[in-house]
Amino acid sequence: MGGTQIQAHEAAGRCIAVLDVGTTAVKACLFSPSLELLACSVQEYALRTQGERVEADAAQYKAAARAGLADALSQAPGCIPAAISITTQGETLTLADRSGEPLRPFLVWLDSRAENEAQALRSVLDNETFYKTTGLPEVTGALPLAKLLWLRKHEPDTFARAHKLLLLEDYLLHWLTGRFVSEKSLQTSTGWFDLHSDGLWHSGLAAAGASAELLPELLECGAPAGSLLPGPAAELGLPPNIPVVAGAMDQTAAALAAGCTRPGTVTETTGTALVMAACTDAPMFRSGHHVTVYRHALPGKYLYLPIGNTAGMALRWFRDEFCRDLPAGAAGYAALDALVQSVPCGCDGLAFLPFLSGSVDPDACPEARAVFFGARLSTTRAHFARSVMESVAFLLRDFFGMLNALGCPADTVYSLGGGARSAVWQQIKADACGRTFRVPVCSEATAMGAALLAGWGSGLIAPGVFPCRGESAVYLPDNARAPAYDTAYSLYKKLYSAVKPLYNAF
Repeated sequence: MGGTQIQAHEAAGRCIAVLDVGTTAVKACLFSPSLELLACSVQEYALRTQGERVEADAAQYKAAARAGLADALSQAPGCIPAAISITTQGETLTLADRSGEPLRPFLVWLDSRAENEAQALRSVLDNETFYKTTGLPEVTGALPLAKLLWLRKHEPDTFARAHKLLLLEDYLLHWLTGRFVSEKSLQTSTGWFDLHSDGLWHSGLAAAGASAELLPELLECGAPAGSLLPGPAAELGLPPNIPVVAGAMDQTAAALAAGCTRPGTVTETTGTALVMAACTDAPMFRSGHHVTVYRHALPGKYLYLPIGNTAGMALRWFRDEFCRDLPAGAAGYAALDALVQSVPCGCDGLAFLPFLSGSVDPDACPEARAVFFGARLSTTRAHFARSVMESVAFLLRDFFGMLNALGCPADTVYSLGGGARSAVWQQIKADACGRTFRVPVCSEATAMGAALLAGWGSGLIAPGVFPCRGESAVYLPDNARAPAYDTAYSLYKKLYSAVKPLYNAF
């Protein structure tokens, strides 16, 4: 938890406030109308986990937002927010009453309790039809559509009292404006959004025993959602009545900010999860392994999104559980970087499968679990740390192969998320994938995408105008390391094939 002071040239005057609500932290950011980052504060919170269940309380999100904006505003004296937008993780949801108050804790996107309900839905929804309608590979226990059915079956009294089913951004938009609204890029991850009609898929909702009345009104990304109410304005230290603008789901917002708005430009985000985004004007829905397709923040455009559920979260798990002697925050990750640099490519034969919460791509296997393999008496903690980083690079290598199979070019690759701050990790990615990785100047691309939408929606930025971007670092692949990574990647692939039959054996 803490703030980051930004050296700003436009610290005074009007600015744009953004709440970037991630899985384990809220980032409160302030941007100038030219999208210069003026201030950023990170407020962490813990999730409640028990088996397949992962929950969070609404109060945690609000408290982090209040503390974060207070800190950010203190970093930029004279900066007066003239608009606010929100970007959040997808799929995290709750049931709310008529006042917008949650009737239960949020089911976080990592929660996969609804596998029995997913199986029931798979029996009535043809998988190919489901994929070609929603762009989602299949109905899983983590999907909001399955969680909706779980809530209806297991918490019927709560479900009966519910006025709306809200995703996380929807809840926060209601808090700020008093309106039940959502936006289309967020809804695309639910299982009840139809990519072709660009609206709700009523057949999917009916299969879960629900109707459109349970959901908020759908807006375009960047559309005005309402005006900031006096109550939340006072809580957040913002001027009342400023425009609140619908944002976009975090991965979509980041892709927008990085310029992933045309074929050939790709982003990879090493955040809590690992997500690659590749823009397409006309998605292909191939049989076989299904690649996730999302609706972009821009109408008429779509994103291929290969997904790995745990990436940065895998490194954080390793830090928290096995490196408790290291400093907290950025200093702890810097210490991990130093450890990793002491170990050669391939970790002397140690391999890690990063599936701490199942596998989505390149193989849909919700029951997959993490594995370390190849430890010897000479294996050190540094080897384990490096193997976690290398496993994420190998997932990226798989993702590039998936895009290639779809005929989707990856000419320019931008790295986003917390992982992009690690020069060590970036070089591992470049070497393991044999590609050049570029890091944008703004380290907060997700928040910047929401700020861009807020600028368009409020008139602070002319619609369709993208302020100038730049690069802070470029990582070129070292071809001399290719043979070592080819060997390590081969072990990684063989290890997964060998242990996969065990995932359902116990």
